[in-house]
Amino acid sequence: MERLWQIEKVNLKHHVLLHFLVCVLLLGISPLLMGVKNLTAVDTAKVLERYVALIGIIMLTPIFLPEQDRDIRGLVYAKYTKASQVYMVRLAGNILILAAFLGIYIFVLKQNQCEFPVLKYYFGVFAEVLFFGGLGLFFYGVSDNLIIGYMAPMVYYIIAIGGGDKYLKMFYPFSMSMGKYEEKICLFAAAVVLTAIGIRFRSVGDGVK
Repeated sequence: MERLWQIEKVNLKHHVLLHFLVCVLLLGISPLLMGVKNLTAVDTAKVLERYVALIGIIMLTPIFLPEQDRDIRGLVYAKYTKASQVYMVRLAGNILILAAFLGIYIFVLKQNQCEFPVLKYYFGVFAEVLFFGGLGLFFYGVSDNLIIGYMAPMVYYIIAIGGGDKYLKMFYPFSMSMGKYEEKICLFAAAVVLTAIGIRFRSVGDGVK
């Protein structure tokens, strides 16, 4: 347990702060970009699904970033022996941060008299957050290119904005604003699969199981 905490402390100290601050900025300027007071359930869903969910891309995609330098990658693996363990600890820590961000934002919406089912929206949007982040993590892990990792979920997002419900079907990320919720289950399942494959591929690709 102590070793796992040491991994997370290094992650928090050296690799998370910038992404944390970007999320704070993104969420902090939302009142300037859109209304966050007295929203209906549909309008609240639009804010959460089309704006807040983007923090998943910011926090989860760069899980492998510290090892972009292959010399550092070799040093980390020699120290901790299992790359997959290092990645899983980072992933868990970043997911907790995302859960806190989303919880705080939803609390603020309720304080601003927005009407919506809190738990349903929380878990629905969290599934979308994990999906977008998992999509970025998967493409980063497979390609070993951070830019591709960021671009993949953004392309998916653009397709969804442009009427992707016709093509994405059960993987349409903005379903709550249309009064549907089943898609969130599919997004969560896809997030788990994408994340697992991305981490496994990267770990095996670096010769460390």
